[in-house]
Amino acid sequence: MENQKEKIKRFSKLVNVFIVIATVALIVVAVFEAAAWVWSGAGLPVETVFFNGTRMELPLLFKLGNSRIFLPVMWKVGFDFAGAQGVINGIVPSVGYGDFIGAALTIVALRYTGRVFKLLMENGSPFREDVVKALRKLSVVLLITGGVAGVINFLSAGVAWVLCLVFDYGRSLQKESDETL
Repeated sequence: MENQKEKIKRFSKLVNVFIVIATVALIVVAVFEAAAWVWSGAGLPVETVFFNGTRMELPLLFKLGNSRIFLPVMWKVGFDFAGAQGVINGIVPSVGYGDFIGAALTIVALRYTGRVFKLLMENGSPFREDVVKALRKLSVVLLITGGVAGVINFLSAGVAWVLCLVFDYGRSLQKESDETL
């Protein structure tokens, strides 16, 4: 039994590291999306340029001598940088508040996921009331996130809720077993 708890603790520690990395990466993406959103509404002057054989009108951020710095091309609505649109679809295909809100809600969901794994890392047993409560909160956050970020989060909310029910049932069986002994 103790060997299994140690495995849960080690795995939870590893997952927690990945959650921290993913959270930092999403914060960076959210900052870039917010900056692009602000820049796009700043009324910057627009110039016509040719880039990668494509004629575009890009917002000019500033001039430095003869050099001109434009708003990064991946943030320009409708521009596909060498086929990258399919790779980054949903992250930065266009400037808008939907992607920013989706990133922010995903960061919140990652934080709640981190709490679940932190509780597992501390004790190693998923059959505890605090783990069940954390899973309930996670499933609600994933359900809300699904309204903005898509169907995968709705499915994840369902999986988290089923795990919550399973762990709650296991918790009640564990309690019953402890009282019997």
